[in-house]
Amino acid sequence: MAVKLLQLSGISVGFDKASILIETDFSLEAGELVGIIGPNGAGKTSLMRTIAGLLPPHSGEIRFLNQPMASISDRQRARQLAYLPQGNESHWDVTVETVVMLGRLPHRESWKGPSEEDREIVSQALDTCDVSQFSDRSVNTLSGGEKARVMLARALAVKPRLLLADEPVAGLDPGHQLDVMEKFRQLSQSGMGIMMVLHDLTLAARYCSRLLLLFDKRILAQGKPQDVLSEENLARCFGIRAHIGTTNQRPFVIPVQRYRPD
Repeated sequence: MAVKLLQLSGISVGFDKASILIETDFSLEAGELVGIIGPNGAGKTSLMRTIAGLLPPHSGEIRFLNQPMASISDRQRARQLAYLPQGNESHWDVTVETVVMLGRLPHRESWKGPSEEDREIVSQALDTCDVSQFSDRSVNTLSGGEKARVMLARALAVKPRLLLADEPVAGLDPGHQLDVMEKFRQLSQSGMGIMMVLHDLTLAARYCSRLLLLFDKRILAQGKPQDVLSEENLARCFGIRAHIGTTNQRPFVIPVQRYRPD
């Protein structure tokens, strides 16, 4: 029986009195790879920040591992939930290995250095994200795409039950996009729950087990990618006509033209 990692009930999200999302309900089980899609301004990042505990909801309840999120200590949450935000900036001139080792901080006792287990987990994360060759370099000497993979390695070093990733393949070259998405799929198949914001509809269709389509302050559609990425939904939410098909038994979605209703 699958473990329910996350449950949102009646969540409304916004800033001050302005609402971005209202009355949002959904749940996520261990082993799922859920993609959040929608046009700019639909509330994708705000939803992720709310789940991560960085933006308080206006109303509703979030439960993590069947406990109210508000009742879980910051340290305990940091051991089981990792958040990979947009952007790849590092404000300190430190090595790549040091950055990735930060992912182990919630698991270490105060004032103690990294254990052998910590070092092994960090080494695995560096290998997984193809950044081992940069381990001794300053993170600020890397390209944007290389930094993105380093920040992903830091999130994986947490060994979380739930991983939240906001546009994790933005800025990566096509080869590394596929590598990273394949890794996400492997992690979900091993039991990790993953939610990610994606703009690439082909990657969303190909790798996600389920999609949430945000539009007009609500979840307009959720379900299997082939059901959510319908011509009607693409026209209504993104204002596009798209070519939807398969190649080598894998789906693709190619925007063809703007759709402007009469």
